[in-house]
Amino acid sequence: MEERDEVREKQLERKLAALAGKEYLPKDLVELVAQVARLHLEARPACAVEIPAGLALPDADLHLQGRSLIEPADFPYDAAQARALFDRALDILDRAEGPVAEAAALVRQDLEAGRLDREAAFRAYLRQDQEFFAPFVERSPQAPLTLPFLAQAALAPSLEKVAEALLAEHHGERGWEHGHCPVCGRPPLIAELDGKEGVRMLTCSFCHARYRAPRLMCAFCGEREQTKLPFFTVEEEPGYRVDVCTTCKRYIKTIDFRNLDRVAVPLLDDLESLALDMVAAREGYGRPTLSGWGF
Repeated sequence: MEERDEVREKQLERKLAALAGKEYLPKDLVELVAQVARLHLEARPACAVEIPAGLALPDADLHLQGRSLIEPADFPYDAAQARALFDRALDILDRAEGPVAEAAALVRQDLEAGRLDREAAFRAYLRQDQEFFAPFVERSPQAPLTLPFLAQAALAPSLEKVAEALLAEHHGERGWEHGHCPVCGRPPLIAELDGKEGVRMLTCSFCHARYRAPRLMCAFCGEREQTKLPFFTVEEEPGYRVDVCTTCKRYIKTIDFRNLDRVAVPLLDDLESLALDMVAAREGYGRPTLSGWGF
């Protein structure tokens, strides 16, 4: 294992231990996320995906005006790895209990009967095609997001690797000033204040690209009036805050571990700070994304 991967593994296990200590998080949910997160860490080095030679990227001017570098539907992916990860994630769900295991059994039945094709599910996930997933949602109302969760689990290493490569073409050194990811155009999931100066970094909800954004700006609608951008914290969740926008009534959680002995792992931080989502919802704010795990 390379040194970088060893560091990531230590950070992952440390964060998973913190999640396990959250009494309000269901133990089976934490265990499910832990197994999939470890699966992704293992898969990253072996992910064989390349940017197509003929991919036409927008020119610098269009990109700076807000054009994303690639549409989600156009993301290439390691098909062999994605199929294997889909099946391994399905095995994990099989060992769960209750509605999740029942939904996993339906997925397996559909695969064996030829009613479900993994590649079709991958393409539908990339297109954000809700109609494709709708029949399964109807058949499994207690665990409606099981099939898209499996598709996301299968594709995540490929999407992250493509995003990392394309970020080299991103002209946002001073901060991306648009309410979507510069790589894929999807909304951000969570923010982080990084370094001594507190540079604001956003993590994309779809491709997990990590990009710089202006400190004083709504991450979604671009509002910049300070009086319309309040934030709040919760004493029980040190290191996190919620930035809200009174203009669009949306919020984004912000990680601020600068004065704490903690390392940010954005997708897991989003889960660890779930209590803040509940508070934001009670205050009348919402966000245009699911969790980093598709639920």
